[in-house]
Amino acid sequence: MAVAKITRQGLTSIAILVAILWGCLFAERYLARTSQLETYRALRQIRYLKLKRHVEPATHPVAPPSFVLGPVVG
Repeated sequence: MAVAKITRQGLTSIAILVAILWGCLFAERYLARTSQLETYRALRQIRYLKLKRHVEPATHPVAPPSFVLGPVVG
């Protein structure tokens, strides 16, 4: 003798809610993995910028050669 019975509507709603729950779990794992990769990229970029900040002396600029072609007619 059954005291309570699960209807088709109840089973459908349970299935939908379970699918939504799994979707949320997969989305959360994806977001956590993506944020971890972005954190590593940002830290690598910061490290690169700190190394790039080292100033290297530049050579003195060289004046362009002056060519004497003669008088300009025109």
